[in-house]
Amino acid sequence: MKKLLIFAVGAYSLLMLAGLVFAQASAGKLAARACSSCHATAIICERLGNRNAEVWQQTVARMKSNGAKFSDADAATIAEYLATAKPGSKPLCK
Repeated sequence: MKKLLIFAVGAYSLLMLAGLVFAQASAGKLAARACSSCHATAIICERLGNRNAEVWQQTVARMKSNGAKFSDADAATIAEYLATAKPGSKPLCK
């Protein structure tokens, strides 16, 4: 019984980790698509790792008010991705 419980916890942990990796990749694709529709992503990539979540939220909100086409939910996803992405993160940075 103890081995089964350890296996179940381990399997659940792996599935959660895989889900997080997939979500991060999806958010990166969303950010790349949304941002590159108006400008090159190189300027964003230069700033990854140098701004906190609040600054990215303000930046994404400003871009949306300037006409960027994405939902409020997507804006939150993009800002969260940008706040946690490392410099050179794919697919945003090439």
